[in-house]
Amino acid sequence: MGIVEAIAVTWLGTCAVHDLRKREVPDWLTLPALALALGWRLVHPDGWLSWALVVATITLTLMDILPGGDMKGLAAMALLDPRLYLLAWLGVWVVYLVWRLVRRERWMPGYVGFLAGGVSWLLM
Repeated sequence: MGIVEAIAVTWLGTCAVHDLRKREVPDWLTLPALALALGWRLVHPDGWLSWALVVATITLTLMDILPGGDMKGLAAMALLDPRLYLLAWLGVWVVYLVWRLVRRERWMPGYVGFLAGGVSWLLM
């Protein structure tokens, strides 16, 4: 595991704790991550997929499907590594299904799912 991966998963864990406790992830956690990921992508250009995923994520937010905090986190993950982005979505669906079975609530902390996807990204 490299330093970038360690920082990303630590950040996801911190966001997940905030999401569980407050049902919100503050801008002071998401905006710096987005700025760093943007810088990473500009220094390490790697095709169009990251940018397409960011546009799709912003579109979901503009359609009121995705909250703003989740959008910023997902955009940062897409810019860092498209595989992390896709695994984060997979993690969200797995955690959502478990959350619905155990807690019987529609709301679930998205960043907990993102963290699950991030851990699986590390294992790849």
